[in-house]
Amino acid sequence: MPMINMTDFGTDSDGNINTDYCHYCYQEGEFTDKGISLEEKMARNIKIAVKLGMTKATASKLARNTLPKLRRWRKSKKVKQVVK
Repeated sequence: MPMINMTDFGTDSDGNINTDYCHYCYQEGEFTDKGISLEEKMARNIKIAVKLGMTKATASKLARNTLPKLRRWRKSKKVKQVVK
């Protein structure tokens, strides 16, 4: 998600802005989708992006190139292909 305005960013438990994550994913110091795997998150984000008008190929490329690099997912060694 493009994060341009301060309101686009998530918040830490103390209410401060967290610039690592968007407000849809991170609120009050916690992920909004605890327990989700990287592959599930990628599939969910691709589905949302397609619904908003992005092609599936572009959404898949964006998810594969962005999500695994986030601090949350860096421990994940391998990303499965989610678009078939």
